[in-house]
Amino acid sequence: MLEEHRHTCEVEGKYVEAEMAKNRIAELKLQDYQRRQEELIFNQTQQREECEQAHIKQYQEFNQQWDDDLLQTQKEDAQALGELEDRHTQEIERNRQELEEKLPLTFKFSSELLNFQSIQGSLAKQKK
Repeated sequence: MLEEHRHTCEVEGKYVEAEMAKNRIAELKLQDYQRRQEELIFNQTQQREECEQAHIKQYQEFNQQWDDDLLQTQKEDAQALGELEDRHTQEIERNRQELEEKLPLTFKFSSELLNFQSIQGSLAKQKK
């Protein structure tokens, strides 16, 4: 609208008024440019803050998930360790029982021990 007014003023020979309209148009263009620039900066700042908040939230969720997974793994490890200890205890008991069944209750003395006992008996008879 100002552009039409400026053009009309130039045609009618009102150059001062046309110059003022031209200056006003330039001023309005500058204001519009500055407004757009500020709006762009504001939008970019807002988007950056939203990204940072999303990043922080994602980081916290990751840490929480990691802590939960670590706790679950520790529980599973403790359970597996307990089961392993139980299995080892059962194996030891089973091995002990097998050995008791296989080993005789009376022991067979070695020939060397029997020889020493006969020598001891002979020496005892001789009162030595």
